[in-house]
Amino acid sequence: MDWELFIGRFHPLIVHLPIGIFILGYLFEILYKLGYQNIVNSRKIIVVTYSIGLLAGIVAAITGWLLSFSDEYGTEPLNDHKYLGIVTLVVMLFVIVYQVKAPADKAKLKLGFSTVAIVLTSLTGHFGGNLTHGSSYLVEYGPNFLKNKNSTEYIDIKEKSHDSLQIYEHILKPLFENKCMECHNAENSKGGLNLEGYSALFKEADHAQPIIPRNPNTSELFTRVSLPADHEKAMPPRGSGFGYTDIKILKYWIENGADSLATFNSDEMGKELIALLNRDYGLDFTPIPYYDKVKVDSLDEGSLNQLRNSGFRVNYLGKTNFLLDVTFINDTINAAQIELLNKVSDHVTVLKLVDCNLTDELVNGLLPMEHLTRLDVSNNSLSDTMVLFLTKNEHLESVNLSNTNITSEGLRTLLSSIGKLRTYVRNTKITTEDLSNLEQTYPNAKIISEFAFEKVEPAKSVFRQEEKN
Repeated sequence: MDWELFIGRFHPLIVHLPIGIFILGYLFEILYKLGYQNIVNSRKIIVVTYSIGLLAGIVAAITGWLLSFSDEYGTEPLNDHKYLGIVTLVVMLFVIVYQVKAPADKAKLKLGFSTVAIVLTSLTGHFGGNLTHGSSYLVEYGPNFLKNKNSTEYIDIKEKSHDSLQIYEHILKPLFENKCMECHNAENSKGGLNLEGYSALFKEADHAQPIIPRNPNTSELFTRVSLPADHEKAMPPRGSGFGYTDIKILKYWIENGADSLATFNSDEMGKELIALLNRDYGLDFTPIPYYDKVKVDSLDEGSLNQLRNSGFRVNYLGKTNFLLDVTFINDTINAAQIELLNKVSDHVTVLKLVDCNLTDELVNGLLPMEHLTRLDVSNNSLSDTMVLFLTKNEHLESVNLSNTNITSEGLRTLLSSIGKLRTYVRNTKITTEDLSNLEQTYPNAKIISEFAFEKVEPAKSVFRQEEKN
């Protein structure tokens, strides 16, 4: 049994007693000064009240001193509270002596010294509150002018461009300084952990290594900040801890290598993290479709009209996006029309050749389309041979092969070349067993074999919550 800490933990209970008694004595003194002798008929009552408060304050100071050995508090804020408490008791002792020794005509001066003692008592209590609740507790919900830069929940980084925003430097480092540095700095490295500097995150502390790149679950720092607030090992132990967004950012950073220059990659982040960054930091990392990133010049109207007159519906994607959405609308396509498509191949991003007697030979007569993202060749007698053309289009994101004669071998060849691809294969030569094997082999691909409404994941709250290990 540790008697020091057992007794010390009574400090928060005892410390409010002298504060209340000092305030009561001060109230008596004000009433006495205002002439309410029917309530306070003697200055001795004031002296006795202050004296009882002083004795209670000494007991509180002793228990507080014992509690300071618990190694649970930052050195700097602990010293602020401790030394100011000692000064307050000394000043209160002086007030009591002066109340007894000074003549009656010094009432104003007596009240002045008492006021100083009460102000010091309030400040001491405030610093004590900072120890248990954090430095921003008092003003957390107050007006902005009362808050310092670390009082806000999230750092304002809206002016940073996405490319220059570094996860550690611009988000995590200020977060560590705000939430952790009070106890984990060069002078006061609680648990052997010093978070002053990036390299310190990877040095072994007393219990474990704070950060293990690509493995958040074995990273001690991530584990501690993710625990429920009432857990005995949760960090920080006082004040507002890491929010749900903070935890998600830290996890993402660790999973991706914990590099000091790492940035967010919208292709790897997931919808939840994108939503959280948008909500709490005003950052929009919604993935931009490939065709919105590409800039090509407009075509002359002659080429477009030639296509339109040959059975194609042709549209630009937008007023400033000159990539083409092309659909063949006649019953049968021929080699001459394929040649017309080849003339605009570097502009096509969406191509629909549906139920038009398209053959493998015609498909393989198409030139590779540098910006092709979506292709629909459904309802045609096509075989695995046409896969040769598909594999030449590196930006292909979606292909509809429904009601064709493609087999599992053809689809395997396609997915081995373009692994991250949405493929529709309803009514093809691919068996259910083949589909299962392909889905396991190519987990990044999405193979759709039956008509179904897209599954909607249950809504997740993006409001602050705690994670449990």
